[in-house]
Amino acid sequence: MANRKGVFIGAYVPSELKKALQQRAVSEHRTLSQEITRILEEAVRGARLPPGFVDRRTPNSAARRRNSDPLPRRRKDDVPFISSEQRKGED
Repeated sequence: MANRKGVFIGAYVPSELKKALQQRAVSEHRTLSQEITRILEEAVRGARLPPGFVDRRTPNSAARRRNSDPLPRRRKDDVPFISSEQRKGED
């Protein structure tokens, strides 16, 4: 048997929930135990970042461009912005 580091937590869950967890675990290429551990970690610590994603922002970092750049955000050579008022006049 594998050398496990952790604590066994026994719980009774409905069979439908266990089947749903097993299906999700299989689709994510995990074992049922790994899937339950992931769910418990997210419940306690919050959601994890996607694999390969590195969050370099600090809690006090400035707002991103989308938050500070006024609408409409357009590139120089992009199609011109047409407001809803201008569209109503065309109909």
